[in-house]
Amino acid sequence: MIKAPWSSLFDAFRTPLVNRRLAKRLQSLDSHESFSDIRSLSEGDIKKYIDSKWTRAKELDDKLSKLTVSLSIALTVGGAVAKTIFDGLAASPIKIAVLTLLILSMVFFLYGAILGFRGLRPKARFGYGAKFMNAVEAGGEDARKTLNEAAASFEVLNMIRANEASAAIDLIRNGIIFFAVAMALSFVAPPKPLDAHPALPRTGVQSTP
Repeated sequence: MIKAPWSSLFDAFRTPLVNRRLAKRLQSLDSHESFSDIRSLSEGDIKKYIDSKWTRAKELDDKLSKLTVSLSIALTVGGAVAKTIFDGLAASPIKIAVLTLLILSMVFFLYGAILGFRGLRPKARFGYGAKFMNAVEAGGEDARKTLNEAAASFEVLNMIRANEASAAIDLIRNGIIFFAVAMALSFVAPPKPLDAHPALPRTGVQSTP
């Protein structure tokens, strides 16, 4: 029960590697087992499937855009608050711990924002355009292959989009957890002492003894 949260803490950083593996599936469209359901669909059903995947792609892009905005705000506000809190603490082991947690929190927020903006890049729409329509109208094996490629490409791309959205959610969660722990520690950390008697500026006139 204790190991599970820590084991998944940095899973979001594996997202680019996982997504690259997913993209490689398209190189073996005719043989990869994950596309067996697509290959078994009728021509009418696979066209409906392509349309549904396009709708799903737009929904995932909308969710990712909202998460990216949230991460950008969290990074900006969190950075300003973190500096204020850190500057108000006296040198101590607790201050070092607070700094470490705040840095980790900002790393999660920053990476989440980078991942989110990467996911918002314009992506190709499959099953669309004159070339696709001509290939389908021609009929035969080439038409079926074109439909399979469009459906499989959408399926893989949507899994990549979903992974990016899931990673962004995990990064927000982790960033908030580290930030909250840092705030809790800052309450028990010794504050930086204030100068009770600041040095007065010297005037240019001095009395002689």
